Amino acid sequence: MEDNRSRTQYIGTFIFVCAVLSFSAWIEQSFLFAFVWGGILTITTYPLYRRLIERGMGNGLAAGLIAGGIFALLAVPMIAMAVRAGLEIPSLMAWGRDALHDGIPVSPQVAEIPRFGPRLSALWQHYLSDPDELRHWTSVASRMFASGDGRQLPHRVMEMTETFVIATLSVYFYLAASHTLIADIRAVGRRFLGGRACDVIRNTVGAVRGTVAGLVLVGLGQGVLVGIGYFIAGTPHPALLTLLTAVVSIIPFCGPILLCATTLMTFATNGVTQAIIVGVIGTIAYGAGDHFVRPKLISGSTSIPFLAVLTAILGGLHVFGLLGLFIGPAVIAVALSLWRTAAAEERAGQAG
Repeated sequence: MEDNRSRTQYIGTFIFVCAVLSFSAWIEQSFLFAFVWGGILTITTYPLYRRLIERGMGNGLAAGLIAGGIFALLAVPMIAMAVRAGLEIPSLMAWGRDALHDGIPVSPQVAEIPRFGPRLSALWQHYLSDPDELRHWTSVASRMFASGDGRQLPHRVMEMTETFVIATLSVYFYLAASHTLIADIRAVGRRFLGGRACDVIRNTVGAVRGTVAGLVLVGLGQGVLVGIGYFIAGTPHPALLTLLTAVVSIIPFCGPILLCATTLMTFATNGVTQAIIVGVIGTIAYGAGDHFVRPKLISGSTSIPFLAVLTAILGGLHVFGLLGLFIGPAVIAVALSLWRTAAAEERAGQAG
């Protein structure tokens, strides 16, 4: 009788806890992504927070300093990009009006390409130099943008701003309560996972930090190096393109695609030599970053094969968007940690 009562109580408690957690998630659903972003940023910056505390800085001051630094580090480039784009919009609009009225003349550099020059010039002449044809494709693109995500653009910008602000505030509160929060996470982990909890937490933290370093820091570094090539080669709008390249390079395989486009732009405007400068600097930056630095930073933090991390990054990107860049590796790190722990326990049991 007592066993049945304990079992009924356990089941009732489990159902009640699941209901409360589900209802809480439903209430906070608009901000869940912001809280997760805040957790990712907190895990990344926690070593710096500990260093500041060890040097005698107050708990709240250290948390506020890091949260403010994150806000400045992420917001300033975005604001700079928006301001730069705003300054260049009049010239771009004037160029667009002239192009729609007179067409875009064939670049002399295109015609000089061996073997393919005449064919490319003919295609350019048909689709870009003919004002009627150019207006046709421009109107098609405008209708697609207006009927698709274009209408949602202001709303999405507001959502991104709100998420960014909430995530930054979350960093402050997570760090300020980090001592209690870490103890609670470890206690709950031991409650449900037992001895495996320490390995799971360690691999999750390592996956998040490695992914941030491997994607964000390496991507920003690649963008800066390629941007130097833009300024050296005289690529049009180099400052704006540098900011855009740095942001795009965070996502695997997107940076080289933009590099090809900017190399062609440089070739069409300034000639072969300048295009080669952009191409060589970009190839070195992406070759070294994607093949040596990024795998070392990402997989080295958790001892997870880089192929598994790469597919986790891309799979997470497909499922969760940008947030999946960090969720994917963390989930795979937990799965492999549980696998390895279970295998080690089984081998130890057999040996005993």
